[in-house]
Amino acid sequence: MDLELYEGWNFISIPRPLSLGNNTAVEVFGDVDTGGRPIYTYTPATGFEPVGANTTLKVLDGYWVYSTEAMTVGLNFSTNPIMAPASKVLSPGWNAIGYSDLTPATANESLVSVENNWVYVVGYDAENQNYQPALINGQKGAQGENQKLFPTEGYWLFMREDGTLAAISA
Repeated sequence: MDLELYEGWNFISIPRPLSLGNNTAVEVFGDVDTGGRPIYTYTPATGFEPVGANTTLKVLDGYWVYSTEAMTVGLNFSTNPIMAPASKVLSPGWNAIGYSDLTPATANESLVSVENNWVYVVGYDAENQNYQPALINGQKGAQGENQKLFPTEGYWLFMREDGTLAAISA
């Protein structure tokens, strides 16, 4: 699968586990000119953290990647048939999450494992360098849970209490 990066900041995710030898930050983003900026992830407990070059990129994590130019990065998925589906422990407040499938699904379908705990999900428009309107749990319409989330996109998810997000595909 191709991951499109735009000039500027990109909030991305890895929709499926990557193959061995193609799964670290340096292997995926080694050709990206980040203008000297680190790649970041985020946790509520520690805030933004730089990702090390040899860090394995994980499904359900959101990553901030800066690119000095628009470009495409190839993702090579694992073909191991016995991998357990990914899960991610979430804390109250804002969490950086990734989308875990190869085709779009509604926020309601994507976040079913934390249905009673999530409040808002917010995407980032890398092409225009701004946030998208928040989608609201329990609402329908233009800002409702019926709107879609997309492969390779990262999202901010606001949780009212702890929960465990489960991948929607293997």
